[in-house]
Amino acid sequence: MPDPSVLATWGLPGLFLLAMLAGSIVPVPSEALLAALVYGGTSPATAVLIATTGNVLGALSLYVLGRWVAAGGGGALGRWYARRREREGPRLQRVEAWTRTWGAPVLVMSWLPVVGDAFVIAGGMLGVRLLPFVFFVTVGKGLRYLAVALSAAAAL
Repeated sequence: MPDPSVLATWGLPGLFLLAMLAGSIVPVPSEALLAALVYGGTSPATAVLIATTGNVLGALSLYVLGRWVAAGGGGALGRWYARRREREGPRLQRVEAWTRTWGAPVLVMSWLPVVGDAFVIAGGMLGVRLLPFVFFVTVGKGLRYLAVALSAAAAL
């Protein structure tokens, strides 16, 4: 992983881009950049807003993938998800069952490492309406970034 002080030179646009990639299927350390920016003097509220917005937009790409796969499409991304589902079968089946049972509110769990993406894709596959999807994913991801920002601010 690159040194967070180097990543901090990217500023808020870099944070937005990394958070958007992190919200999709690309594993990048957006939290490290957020912490470095806050530690470097960026307002925690601004950093959390920018990171959350980018991450939710990235999550929307997984939501669309889930909708697409559920409709019978998917192409290369659909095949990627099918391989992942085969490899992580029981875990993804539990995530899909929780999403069926609890509906959109379970998407608050989208902040979790590894299974968070599965909740997002399941939300798309199971047809969670867009507005509740965005609301609950924003709450989950925003709370994660808020915790990181507050930790970085407390380290000052």
